[in-house]
Amino acid sequence: MAEKWSNDSCRLEIDLDVLNKRIRIIHYEGDVCTFLYDVLETAKAHDIEKIIMFAKKCDSTALLEQLFEPEGQIDGYFNGQDAEVLVKYLKESRRKTDDWMKQDQMLEKLFQLPSEHHKKQCSFTIRRAVREDAPLLAKLYKNVFPVYPAPVSDRAYLEKVMDEGSVYYLAFDQTKLAAAACADVNPALGHAEMTDCAVLPSYRGFSLTKRLISALEADLKKAGIFYVFSIARAESIGMNASLYHLSYRYRGRLINNCLIYKSIENMNIWCKDLSRFPG
Repeated sequence: MAEKWSNDSCRLEIDLDVLNKRIRIIHYEGDVCTFLYDVLETAKAHDIEKIIMFAKKCDSTALLEQLFEPEGQIDGYFNGQDAEVLVKYLKESRRKTDDWMKQDQMLEKLFQLPSEHHKKQCSFTIRRAVREDAPLLAKLYKNVFPVYPAPVSDRAYLEKVMDEGSVYYLAFDQTKLAAAACADVNPALGHAEMTDCAVLPSYRGFSLTKRLISALEADLKKAGIFYVFSIARAESIGMNASLYHLSYRYRGRLINNCLIYKSIENMNIWCKDLSRFPG
């Protein structure tokens, strides 16, 4: 649940995410440290386990002194200026992960691979979603994700985010919806998050995620949005490989970031500057 707070020294946008037991500070202007007491009190009241801040680099030192720690960065997040992703854990269990080395090894192998070619050829219709697609889209997400950090299987939620500017692209096998992906656009900050990527199991191997993200990128460039990022399951070789082969670059890993698929998982940060890829 996004809220806007303000005091004499700062304005900020905060996401109180009770489902994932986290608070995200998405954007701020001014001295964000003046709000830390209020953020911590809100966290205690809602049994929050982790605070995530998308911080300006000029504020990094002050936040480190407040016991925040770095977990990555997002290129161009603030209208072309990079954001440091700084976190504070409120419970020891939330910062523990048993899969770090395995996930590092997966990335090391991925970085050694050459660009892949499509292994399967098939004709799909790729198009931008409209509001009337929400029921079909909700059904796809329900079939693909047993658990997800946002209520994407809820038609009303999808209609709401579309109305607010999120862009979805869909891949159809004739009349059957096979895959979808979304660009969550923040025009005020000049960036977009590539998210909500889903492919039915029977359609994996057709590079549908790559094709959908490429279509979204073309739309974003026309709209003047050049800085994009994605946060992918660290366990998922498929999604990480898709982003890597689309020239996204790895920028860190968020420990126990959110509920997705079946449990709370680590998530990898990937970034791309579309202005460097003309045409």
